[in-house]
Amino acid sequence: MIVAGCSRKLAPRFSGRLFTASAGARGIAVADLSQFRHMLTIPLDHAPSQVLVATGAVYAVCPEGRNLVKIDMDRLVPAATVGFPGRISAAAVTPDGRRIVVAATQPNTLFVVDAGSAKITGRIALPMEPGVLDLTDSMVVVAGAADDSLVRVALPGGTVSGVARTGAGAGPILFRKDGNMILVGQPSVKGIVAVDAATGALVARLTLPFAPGRFAVNGDGGQMFVTGSPDDAIAIVNTYQVEVDQTIIAGRTPRGMAVAAGRNLLLLANPASGDVTILDIETRKLAASVHVGGEPGQILMTPDEEYGLVFNGSGDVAVMRMQTVLDKKNKTKPLFTMFSTGPSPQSAVVVATEVEATKS
Repeated sequence: MIVAGCSRKLAPRFSGRLFTASAGARGIAVADLSQFRHMLTIPLDHAPSQVLVATGAVYAVCPEGRNLVKIDMDRLVPAATVGFPGRISAAAVTPDGRRIVVAATQPNTLFVVDAGSAKITGRIALPMEPGVLDLTDSMVVVAGAADDSLVRVALPGGTVSGVARTGAGAGPILFRKDGNMILVGQPSVKGIVAVDAATGALVARLTLPFAPGRFAVNGDGGQMFVTGSPDDAIAIVNTYQVEVDQTIIAGRTPRGMAVAAGRNLLLLANPASGDVTILDIETRKLAASVHVGGEPGQILMTPDEEYGLVFNGSGDVAVMRMQTVLDKKNKTKPLFTMFSTGPSPQSAVVVATEVEATKS
């Protein structure tokens, strides 16, 4: 264990739990973030690909099992299972947290699940095999898995509003924060297409120097950060002007990202070097660089933004205390600690418990 240096001031601890979809353990690994330790692994019948939080509960997405598994948050065991006729291709929670939208095949269908009751409340037929999706409280957009189609579905009624053709297959996909624009990464052509959410009209095509793989946005949604392959840069897109504002070098082959909106920082995982690069979003300059080892991938912030949690493929989580890594007097940038979770982590969420913070 690596512990941050000798400071007399006790570090605040976040009172909450980390839930990680572990393909290697075929279950949901649960960690206590007030102690930064693994508690247990909730076994599942099939490997989970994703974990979601809706109405205060955690759901595991199991594509091969063709189901969602709701977790009992008190007993930390499976509480309910929602089954689907075909394999799940994508799933997401509406921003209000009340519904889970699931795209599945055989037949190609969009399902709406009430998160409170864990019951299917809507079924919408899709004209193609579904791939990735994103959503607002009033609309879902689904990209075709094998073509360039983009289907818009109105919620809660469940009617198909239209199908747009974008000219290339979709990678990451994101609604702009106001819900009026859909931004679609197109890895095969190294670009991004902007689509009007109301009409389906193509508004703009943006060219990138690399194939886009991941999107993240700043606190007000006006800037979108894009990483991809093969490049050491990130692209910064002005989402309201719909233009690429700048491309900057950000470590080595940056991939996973997290935004600390309250601190106005962008954190980027650099698997090639084992580092996390931290950029000041306002100045777009380096705020800190932290060596976490391994091949860092996903990054999560605790809701209080006191800690950054960095995952690698073996299931180890490196914990960065933000006050320490941002201290310009501290040249070594040590980790606060490390702990193990489930092997082959696919997705993770942080759920706060009743007490916001304690003192260590």
